[in-house]
Amino acid sequence: MKSMLKQITSLVLLSSIIVLGVGTNAAIALDGTFSSAQIVSPFTEMQPGVYVAWEWWNETGSDYYGGVEPVYFSNVTDDYYYGEYYVEDIFENSYTITEISLSNWTSDWSFSNLLVVILLDPDASYMAWMSRQPAIEDDLWGIYWWPQEDALTGDEVFIYSSFYYSEYNSSSYYYAEYIWEDDYGVPVDPNTVIPNLKPEYEWVSWMNETYEYDYDWDYCGFGYDVNEMFRADNTEHWMNHYFSGFSTFNDTNGNGRMDIKYMEVEHDFDEDGVTDWTSYEVNETASEFVYGFHTVNAEMGAISTPHINSDKQIEWSAEIVDIQGALMKYPPYDIWFGGVGYFDDYIIEQKTIPVVVDSFELTFRFETTNDAAVVKIDQYISDFNDPVTGEVSTELEGLGLTINYWSSFTSYVIPEVPVEPTDPVTYPGEDPVPTETPPEGVAQDDDWALLQTDSLETSDVPGGSLRFSDETRTRSTVDFGGTYVWGWDGQTYDVVPAIMPYYFYAVPMLAESTTDLAYAECCWWGDTYYYSSCYAQWDGYSITHDPIFSVFPTTAPSSASAFISGLIWSSAVVGVFGVVALSVVCVRINSERK
Repeated sequence: MKSMLKQITSLVLLSSIIVLGVGTNAAIALDGTFSSAQIVSPFTEMQPGVYVAWEWWNETGSDYYGGVEPVYFSNVTDDYYYGEYYVEDIFENSYTITEISLSNWTSDWSFSNLLVVILLDPDASYMAWMSRQPAIEDDLWGIYWWPQEDALTGDEVFIYSSFYYSEYNSSSYYYAEYIWEDDYGVPVDPNTVIPNLKPEYEWVSWMNETYEYDYDWDYCGFGYDVNEMFRADNTEHWMNHYFSGFSTFNDTNGNGRMDIKYMEVEHDFDEDGVTDWTSYEVNETASEFVYGFHTVNAEMGAISTPHINSDKQIEWSAEIVDIQGALMKYPPYDIWFGGVGYFDDYIIEQKTIPVVVDSFELTFRFETTNDAAVVKIDQYISDFNDPVTGEVSTELEGLGLTINYWSSFTSYVIPEVPVEPTDPVTYPGEDPVPTETPPEGVAQDDDWALLQTDSLETSDVPGGSLRFSDETRTRSTVDFGGTYVWGWDGQTYDVVPAIMPYYFYAVPMLAESTTDLAYAECCWWGDTYYYSSCYAQWDGYSITHDPIFSVFPTTAPSSASAFISGLIWSSAVVGVFGVVALSVVCVRINSERK
């Protein structure tokens, strides 16, 4: 009887150990440790529950355009078009105009892009779902923009970061000459005929001379973005942040930021004393914008793909070197019909300052905190040197630098779930009233700026952080305040962040901020904000600054990891105890049999 009892006890202990072993394996699975067959290519698990995929995309191309034939009869000889036009003057005399023209346009372009995809999936449920789907190597962007709603459990965070470099070179040539002849084929002077043309032929009045244009244009662009997405209850949230270049300013009022001010201009077209339309035009006297930076040529530098660094962060980097460009007085656009003419007047014979920038370096670091998934970017901009002297351009003394960004916040209510949508953004004039305490490390309500995108002037950003939130909680923050290192003396100085008027970056004829995205009125909404980090102490010298982008999912990263760690720890402790107990029982059974 005693022997039977001990055998039953042994079986119970063995069963416990098996169950605990399964529990441990389940905990490991929850912690994101899967066999290679269960992790979808091209993802790799670089940290427990953190899956990373990346692609380096290079593409080049060229185009050629050979011109347009004249509207009237024509023939082609040696690539020249010969067209004939027939006109009459008020005296019933007829004339033949022979147009001899040649036009062509060529272009060469290249585009490079480093896309890094991070999927934070603590329970590996979305990764497991993807492993049962067709191959996704060719659709990495689709994972972010079109996630499978039913497969999202709410603990996932999708982070996409794209670094790009593009180059475009084009040339165009146009030549045209016009020969005027009378009915007898005798050449005539067009300038004596044109004043007497019948009204219906006045459109040929410009065909009175030879035209020739030879134009070359070079452009180089580079930048990066950080994009975040997660599901909260029945809503998917996208937060997209984009770098949009450099500009300079003259801090005349000493507040450390670039001030842009617009003024309303009323138009009374019919002169009846009633304003028919209001445009927004730059108040150049009160604004501090001086130059925008235009890149002519640059080269790709070192590229580092994602890896684990010494601080256990996921790190990757990119660099642009040998940047040749110019500071030009591209003005903030005036918002009015026909604004292109105003812009053209500005850029003709405007002053430019040629500069050479050795490098623009970006190091991306991803990590999770108790509350957030965080991407920190260490960015370095070297000196703006004069291309002749090789020294920092003296024309930049007294100027400040801005790094410009824009962010969009978009939310999508899954239609199958009947809910009443609520605005996910803070609109001008409304104080956010969150129902919970802001996450650890995030400033309190009094420190938040109202995102006044329809303001006519630059706005402050108290605390240096922007918060994107709905009426229940913080969803994402952008921290581009803090301090920076100035290359002149290696000391740290305060960054002054500022929200820019929307009009500063708007295209002509747009006078409102982009609100109420209209993909589907019942489901989509969002908003866009433009802002800058300002460095009044610059003078053309290098800048080192580290913006931080954080997203706060509904399921905090710490809660999932704490549960996984606790389950593994408790399983291990009980398992060890079970093994010891089983060993004792087995020894006693063996001794009794002897």
